[in-house]
Amino acid sequence: VSDEKDARGYLQALASKMTEELEALRNSSLGARATDMPWKMRRFAKLDMSARLELQSALDAEIRAKQAIQDELNKVKASCISTECKLQESEKKNMELLADIERLKKETEELRSEKGVKHQDSQNSFLAFLNAPTSALDQFERSPSCIPANKGRRVTDHPPRSVHTPTMRTAYIGSGLSAPKPKAHQFVVKSFNTPTKCNQCTSLMVGLIRQGCTCEVCGFSCHVTCADKAPAVCPIPPEQTKGPLGIDPQKGIGTAYEGHVRVPKPAGVKKGWQRALAVICDFKLFLYDVAEGKASQPSVVVSQVIDMRDEEFSVSSVLASDVIHANRKDIPCIFRVTASQLSASSNKCSILILADGENEKSKWVGVLNELHRILKKNKLKDRSVYVPKEAYDSTLPLIKTTQSAAIIDHERIALGNEEGLFVVHVTKDEIIRVGDNKKVHQIELIPSEQLIAVISGRNRHVRLFPMAALDGRETEFYKLAETKGCQSIVSGHVRHGALTCLCVAMKRQVLCYELNQSKTRHKKIKEIQVQGNVQWMSIFSDRLCVGYQSGFLKYPLHGEGSPYSLLHPDDHTLSFISQQPTDAICAVEISNKEYLLCFSSVGVYVDCQGRRSRQQELMWPATPSSCCYNAPYLSVYSENAIDVFDVNSMEWIQTIPLKKVRPLNTEGSLNLLGLETVRLIYFKNKMAEGDELVVPETSDNSRKQMVRNINNKRRYSFRVPEEERMQQRRSMLRDPEMRNKLISNPTNFNHIAHMGPGDGIQILKDLPMNLRPQESRTVFSGSVSIPSITKSRTEPGRSMSASSGLAARSSAQNGSALRREFSGGSYGAKRQPMASPSDGSLSSGGLDQGSDAPTRDYEREDSDSPRHSTASNSSNLSSPPSPVSPHKTKSLSLESSDHVSWDS
Repeated sequence: VSDEKDARGYLQALASKMTEELEALRNSSLGARATDMPWKMRRFAKLDMSARLELQSALDAEIRAKQAIQDELNKVKASCISTECKLQESEKKNMELLADIERLKKETEELRSEKGVKHQDSQNSFLAFLNAPTSALDQFERSPSCIPANKGRRVTDHPPRSVHTPTMRTAYIGSGLSAPKPKAHQFVVKSFNTPTKCNQCTSLMVGLIRQGCTCEVCGFSCHVTCADKAPAVCPIPPEQTKGPLGIDPQKGIGTAYEGHVRVPKPAGVKKGWQRALAVICDFKLFLYDVAEGKASQPSVVVSQVIDMRDEEFSVSSVLASDVIHANRKDIPCIFRVTASQLSASSNKCSILILADGENEKSKWVGVLNELHRILKKNKLKDRSVYVPKEAYDSTLPLIKTTQSAAIIDHERIALGNEEGLFVVHVTKDEIIRVGDNKKVHQIELIPSEQLIAVISGRNRHVRLFPMAALDGRETEFYKLAETKGCQSIVSGHVRHGALTCLCVAMKRQVLCYELNQSKTRHKKIKEIQVQGNVQWMSIFSDRLCVGYQSGFLKYPLHGEGSPYSLLHPDDHTLSFISQQPTDAICAVEISNKEYLLCFSSVGVYVDCQGRRSRQQELMWPATPSSCCYNAPYLSVYSENAIDVFDVNSMEWIQTIPLKKVRPLNTEGSLNLLGLETVRLIYFKNKMAEGDELVVPETSDNSRKQMVRNINNKRRYSFRVPEEERMQQRRSMLRDPEMRNKLISNPTNFNHIAHMGPGDGIQILKDLPMNLRPQESRTVFSGSVSIPSITKSRTEPGRSMSASSGLAARSSAQNGSALRREFSGGSYGAKRQPMASPSDGSLSSGGLDQGSDAPTRDYEREDSDSPRHSTASNSSNLSSPPSPVSPHKTKSLSLESSDHVSWDS
């Protein structure tokens, strides 16, 4: 059937033919039997109508199917035609753009050749500017006011200065326009008062002061390192200062999204929300606090940073149960950003953010998820160095008042607190008191002299203890009488390691001692007067480096010599440090020719003469409270986080979102977390080959207590009391899953007794050769392997958590305990030897069938342990017992062990 008309004609012809045949049949039948005509006519009429209806429905269905196919075909043809038109238009536009680019390249080359302007090294030009006279620089820095506009626009309110860089750079931008007259940018270093983005790379210019540079003529602001990439035309056309937002997916540089949000107040959501500026930049989420008020501007101090490279990073909406104190209307506008905090999976850092609306929240969540997907797709390397772990149970009372700490070896740490000096063996839960009960302020280990120096007592004297005192032995200590009121101590080697010095700071004075093997173990060699109060000190290459306000000085420790400053007075690029007083918090000796000087506002690199060695400066995201150096990483502590920098590459590589953390030693490996629960935190260095400290398993639900050793008043143990352990063990044994974990499956089936039905003959397989017929023995159904008792610990030095109610036992103790348990029973005429328990087998112990005493003893004695083996029916070669024999060995019940204590 070709089309609808043919189909209808065909059906009509078919219908007429059938009608004629029916009429002929009807007429023939009428002549045959006149009596049957009425009902046959009615029957034929029904058949006729039925056939017509079926044919009509089939025809309609076929017509509808063909019409649908025709409509789809028309749509496809239309879309193909439109796509071809668009492709042709895009090809034309591409050809035009390529032609414009080629033309612009030719015109730019012609312009360069005509004007004779050449590009020079911008680094040299910027260093030349930095070495310019201080008058122009100081004149600019006295008026650093700058208000950033939205989306990267900058407006300055100070008149242009006459400071020029010697380099002039040009470029020709646009088509069909005359080239502007080439001029050099007048870049000056600037301190911005609010968060500002670089016009070149769109990333935030992080820092407290001197975050970037600005052209005084056109107001183009950028990083110091981006100055050589800036457009060479000055003034820059306004459209080029609006750098498009976006992140380079390969390098992760740039700003993807920004806006005002609200975050919970420090007391929580219940107290309300406060304004904040949120910026997604460099695969990090920056939050800046904003005061209430329309005219309020955010501070340059970063309040919180979440790195999207974190393994636990995630962003999601919240439910009403997640924010029970929030307003119901605000719940659709709230989302949560999560990152790791401590190594335990339950310890995560979560930030609740309230967007201006539900649509705005969807944008934030979408951008963060998309960037995280790009990060995972491109497999950008996680540059984090430290993994924070809890070093010991926070229930230890000594941790709460800890002032200083030191790692003695892999299993021992020294804690100095208000009660004195203590040594904690983290794997054995042993604690040793060293010295008297005087408060300890600082600890300094001196392994080369086998000494430990501490600042202790109300008068803050320095005391020297031998290393032997750390083992609990009674030893004498050496008090340095002249050190009353000292602030800090530091030790180091001079004369290429031949001499060990101890330096003690007391306000503006430093006392230097030589440590030796004399009776008093020390000898005063020098007294140094410093220009200001000592804020920091360390020993570098036979010299003492002392930090004071706005300066660092190096003093010779051996022999005579004058000190010299690490900030050269003739280097005018460093004069801002002395003009704006700032605290000295740390100095790092990168090599014998370069130093990093860390002040509370900025970090600068200088050479051995004190002149600037790098144009770039190290910027702090927030106001630092202290710094720790563990080569080559510098940890900068602030109120809400610890920021880690690589001092060689000057990269900001990690942010640890822990609040109120302070270091307890100079390397920053031990820290105190001062939240609701005070915790001792160990920073595990992922780049190191091994762990500096073996970290035990910790639990917030631990019920350990300090117990003094009866035989030694200086020794303590930190463990769960006996009654508490029994209660924990009973509760564990009631849990079938825990009971299955405590009892291992049979592993040795060498001694199997097969019992037939009734009192038939027993078939014994693989019986020991030394088993004589006259000896009565019980054959166990399977010996049980007890790896948790008999096997040694897989991790040396790591003890099982006391909160689990288990204590490790040695093989020797287990053997003696098993021999003791079985020794009370009667073995008949001759006592059989016990098998060694080291193989976990209890199968070779014989029991006399004539007495139930061994069985009762076994049940009573071994019910202490949750690890049992269940005995099978006893067997005798001469007369095997029936299943209902009264001498059948009793099975041991785990529930019968509630009244027995657990051996520690």
